[in-house]
Amino acid sequence: MRNITAYTANLKEMKWNDFNFDPITIDTLAKLETPEHYKNSFAFRDALLKAVQKFSNQEVYKLLVITPDNISTSNFYGIAFLEGKNILTLQIENTPIFKEWFDDIDLDEDDADKITPKIYSFAENLYSSQSTSNLTEGLIYNDTGAFITQFIPNQFIAEKLAKEKVDFLEPFIQLNAYNNFEELSQNFKKLIDSKQLNVCPPKNNEAIYNQFEKEANFPFPSLIKDYLSLHNGIENFPIMSAEKIVKEWKSWKNVYNNWTQDELLDTYSTNKGKTLQMYTTPYWIPFFDLENGNFLALDFAPNTLGTSGQVIRFGADQDIGYIEADSLNTFIKSLLGEQVEMEDENDLVTTNRS
Repeated sequence: MRNITAYTANLKEMKWNDFNFDPITIDTLAKLETPEHYKNSFAFRDALLKAVQKFSNQEVYKLLVITPDNISTSNFYGIAFLEGKNILTLQIENTPIFKEWFDDIDLDEDDADKITPKIYSFAENLYSSQSTSNLTEGLIYNDTGAFITQFIPNQFIAEKLAKEKVDFLEPFIQLNAYNNFEELSQNFKKLIDSKQLNVCPPKNNEAIYNQFEKEANFPFPSLIKDYLSLHNGIENFPIMSAEKIVKEWKSWKNVYNNWTQDELLDTYSTNKGKTLQMYTTPYWIPFFDLENGNFLALDFAPNTLGTSGQVIRFGADQDIGYIEADSLNTFIKSLLGEQVEMEDENDLVTTNRS
């Protein structure tokens, strides 16, 4: 297709006339049954993504729709970011059904008669719009390549984004956590006996560890291996089995993989400098299920004031990780109901978990 441009370093220098905008008819829009329904916006988005995918026969990572201002242009334009780091440029035909749908989703509540040229950004999990006035004047129709580079999807720069995350974490990684296994074993046995818990007996987890190491690209920490030599989970108790540990770790690893470093890092929250100000990292290995998507994890990439193998709290309801205990042994003691020094995100506290 002559209207496909490869994503290269030269893209930023390209002008409007360097691109070919071939016409596309959006034939994936159904009859508009319920005008002004909130779901219409998403139906419109999905129809356009489907039409562009059918037109290009390639996966569409992201689609920009530029609406007319009736001064520079009266046309609708589409810029699609495709698999293979290709960019497809289109002129969207303003057919009666397209106009009906667009007028429905583009209603300006303040002034229905006012034309506000916008840029819509569509993707599988993205629906947003902004006024073209937010951009430098003339950027779209003059310095078009520079305009497009502002909307490059993460898939186009995946290697760069992955390197940013690796470079950030590397100075903090400490896989060899200190562990007094004899004391840990004694306290774990006390916990089982005092609370009359039913322990799932330990088993050979080498296949699970190998699976973890293949996906993680680092060894399964010996601290957790030692810990799992005592059990393989506990019935009706939050302590997790080897299988569940790796399953939940993989789920959070997917979150980490899909987010950028900027999205993962939270510089507004504070946690006393013992854990990284991150939403998640692959070096937080969940072992205790707090339910509702929240976990306690063993931290093998502590912040400068932290200790490898410390217990942290993270999950769906946490913006960043927070220190819970300075070690696994300290945490197990807390479950016994003994008074031990524990920490929260605000102060050092003494707790009794009887």
